[in-house]
Amino acid sequence: MLFDLRGKRRHVVQVSFAMLALLFLVGFLGFGIGVGGGPGGIFDALGISNSSNSSGSANAVYQDHIDKANAKLAKNPKDTQALLTVANNEYLLGKSGVSQDQTTGQFTVTNDAHTNLGDAADAWSKYLKLNKGNPDLNTAYNMVNVYVILNDGPGAIKTQTAIAQAKPSQQSYGQLAFFQYLTGDISGGDQSKDKAISLAPKSQQKQLETQLSQARKQGLQVQKQQQQAKQQAKQQGGGSTTTPNPLQNPFGGVGATPSPTPTPAP
Repeated sequence: MLFDLRGKRRHVVQVSFAMLALLFLVGFLGFGIGVGGGPGGIFDALGISNSSNSSGSANAVYQDHIDKANAKLAKNPKDTQALLTVANNEYLLGKSGVSQDQTTGQFTVTNDAHTNLGDAADAWSKYLKLNKGNPDLNTAYNMVNVYVILNDGPGAIKTQTAIAQAKPSQQSYGQLAFFQYLTGDISGGDQSKDKAISLAPKSQQKQLETQLSQARKQGLQVQKQQQQAKQQAKQQGGGSTTTPNPLQNPFGGVGATPSPTPTPAP
């Protein structure tokens, strides 16, 4: 794992970097490169475009699917179809707990949504371990959304890699390069960047290279932060330190502002 997502981060990525990440992604979406490499605009790419329209009846259906799938998994933990059902429906249930502040533009993820999205990621991880062929792409697109909302860079990269390998395109490899650069993996990003450009029409190659080169510059800053964090830890006697997560707040606050837990009345 590149990041410790459980404890308090000792190093924080600057807001200016988060805003640049957002600008990069908006450009990618306009150019056909979105989260996961799938269709849709920026909110569709994040999977939260209709979160405010999710009804209680729809959520009840999602929960029913989850309960039935978990019952199957209790009998057969290797039921890959049941794992996909859990992953997709936990995602659908969780995204109803993601909302946007119309004033600040930031997104808030409720505690329940965090739990749902975490359960979706767990089911997907188990599915990937069991699945020996190409992964289910529709679920994979959803899971990239999950990992972005949860600020899980390694998870996003692993799933985007599966998408790119199963469906190679300028979109899938361009998004993979974007994630790799944002997590400081320059060599990996370079390989994905070259692959994306080779798959793009000649008329689009120059624009794509410009966009990914900008992301690469930010990746070099992230890599420098990682090296400084390691050096600082070494100077402090080998104590552990937390590497900054460049996916933190790439969309102005996704996953970074969980709803507060209500304080019980006295």
